[in-house]
Amino acid sequence: MKRISLCILLSMSVVACANQANHTSTQYAQKHDGVLEYVDPMIGTGGHGHTFPGAVVPFGMVQLSPDNPSKGWDWTSGYHYSDDTLLGFSHTHLSGTGVGDLLDILFMPFRGDYAKREKDEKGRIYTSYSHADEEALPGYYSLRLNDEKVTAELTATTRTGAHKYTFSGEENAKVLIDLEYAQNFDKPVMTFIRVDDEHTISGYRLSTGWAKKQPIYFTATFNQAFSHQLYQSNTPVKGDQLTAESTKVVLDFGNIDNTALEVNVALSYTSIENARLNLEHEVNGADFNTLARKASKLWREQLEKFAIHDDNETDKRKFYTALYHSFLAPQHIGDVDNKAYGADGSVHQESFERYSLFSLWDTFRALHPLLTISNPERVDGMVKSMLSFYEETGLLPSWDLMSNETDVMIGYHAVPVIVDAYLKGLTNVDGELLLEASIASATQDRFGIDLFEQYGYVPSELEVEAVSKTLEYAYDDWAIATLAAKLGKNEIAQRYFKRSNAYKTLFDKSTGFMRGKTAQGDWVTPFNPTYVEHRKTDYTEANAWQYSFFVPHDVNGLIELYGSKQAFTSKLDTLFSTSSDMQGDVSPDISGLIGQYAHGNEPVHHVAYLYAWTDTPHKGEERIKEIRDTMYLAQPDGLAGNDDVGQMSAWYVFSALGFYPVNPANGEFVLGTPEFEQVDLNLGGNTFTIKADTQAGNDYVQQVTLNGEKVGRSVSYKQIMAGGELVFEMGDTLP
Repeated sequence: MKRISLCILLSMSVVACANQANHTSTQYAQKHDGVLEYVDPMIGTGGHGHTFPGAVVPFGMVQLSPDNPSKGWDWTSGYHYSDDTLLGFSHTHLSGTGVGDLLDILFMPFRGDYAKREKDEKGRIYTSYSHADEEALPGYYSLRLNDEKVTAELTATTRTGAHKYTFSGEENAKVLIDLEYAQNFDKPVMTFIRVDDEHTISGYRLSTGWAKKQPIYFTATFNQAFSHQLYQSNTPVKGDQLTAESTKVVLDFGNIDNTALEVNVALSYTSIENARLNLEHEVNGADFNTLARKASKLWREQLEKFAIHDDNETDKRKFYTALYHSFLAPQHIGDVDNKAYGADGSVHQESFERYSLFSLWDTFRALHPLLTISNPERVDGMVKSMLSFYEETGLLPSWDLMSNETDVMIGYHAVPVIVDAYLKGLTNVDGELLLEASIASATQDRFGIDLFEQYGYVPSELEVEAVSKTLEYAYDDWAIATLAAKLGKNEIAQRYFKRSNAYKTLFDKSTGFMRGKTAQGDWVTPFNPTYVEHRKTDYTEANAWQYSFFVPHDVNGLIELYGSKQAFTSKLDTLFSTSSDMQGDVSPDISGLIGQYAHGNEPVHHVAYLYAWTDTPHKGEERIKEIRDTMYLAQPDGLAGNDDVGQMSAWYVFSALGFYPVNPANGEFVLGTPEFEQVDLNLGGNTFTIKADTQAGNDYVQQVTLNGEKVGRSVSYKQIMAGGELVFEMGDTLP
């Protein structure tokens, strides 16, 4: 690929072209043509996107990425595009979350006397950098640190981070390994460093943060010999190993001017020995360039499942970057021998590849349905991972972070994910075990779930976020009922179908909103549909406007509550057209506003598609296009809100294809409007092609056909996976 192509690739053209002029990685970058040239990992690293730019492979345990000093909420991934101070490169990062954690095992190449280096208020050395000296590509990241006279290049395998440092100048080349780092989000409890020999370092870090109990082990091998100095905090300690709350080691490689220093760092959540096993299996003596090519190949294979035929370069960049962000999680937590750290704090020998990082309140909506299309072969391992969590704790995960339940969001949304997988035939887990686990989560005596069973809704004075919880429990119960019916468990099915109708209890016909009720059945007053009080009102990270349409399992029933399609349509219209003003303590998660529609947060992600149930589906098409064009931009601050472990990105992927899973567990994808002239989904032996004449002026879908036959509101998972041709006939007038 020519240099000018890479300059077009990145979103900030002046910075990007300067970037290419200063890089030593051009030879590797030229390998990133085809679909890879449209991925820009810098998208989402600014604004409130909370993504990271570093090296990772699809669903990888390692995310090797640069870290800045945290300056607040927008630094939860460890990096923010507005920053120009580097603390080093750590090996684990969260993508798009609203809470920070991880940032384990920091490496920092530097020059000079460590003891005399200027340090920040937390005792950390740092250096400055410029985005002009930075490059991020799928599976590869590089940064020229001019003050240190070193170029750092990073790549990864599933469980190993690979570094390549090229020093210039006469001062000794040094590398700091810091296990104390990340105390802003993740406090070390105990750390250990051991110098195994002059080429090898091993250790572990036990920490507490959002994940209350997180062990991580590592072993690092260097292609050049070093001398070393251990530190407890910043106090030098003699010897070859050190156990303390804070441990660091500085490695001195002498003068290696223009000789590449290569480092491979393997991780494990079970032991140092298994970190070494992961290293041997995944690296096996390969050099940095070989590993980088392998990472590139993995991304190419993953992204080429979606082949776009269209001349709009910007939209392709947005699409493939969204795909890239959709395939970062769930991530492997097990080792190459399938040993894995479990939710009970023990090591388990699994018979499958275990995953963690299930942000289910976010990702049940679109990310998991996307994975059933793109990676059906992985779904069984994900289901079994959630079932292992159940067997270890008695409950399915809600928000699983490195086998820790964070309980940070509401609902029991593992249920629709595992039910969807079962109904699609993507898991061989026994259906009765899935039902047992689902019912266990639906019969807890906390989070108002017991109140939901007792009253048929969650009373507002007895539980916070009562309306949101009622609506989300009702949806999850619909999934339980559907599974029970599939298994012939009719009594259970009827019980949970009844619970799934709880949304009707909270609909206030006089206002047209889902509204809180007391245990006595009275409406909560005063009532203001634009009022927000984070974690203190009837709504979760939202207000009444944003939650009143969350009935994805029974849209027709919701319409009936409004009295007519026309009244329902009017309410949808007003959602998008009313003032965006809100009162109270407005959460920063409520972003990306069009009226009171807030695309930067998940509860409304299905709402534009509800127009498909009305007599004016073109209004939904207009809103979908508006959201695609204004809430997703090909620049660092290009996301309207947190990417939330890929959910924001998955919305864009589906909405660019032309359909969306309004009900994420019924196997149906509601039609919208496609962005591209043609997309081929390469689904193993089958190809599903989506076509549309998207030339200017063709703003309205006239009709949709599948293999020549007219289709109605949706297409099914079965139809997509069977292959075929979905054609959107477009025109310049309303149909």
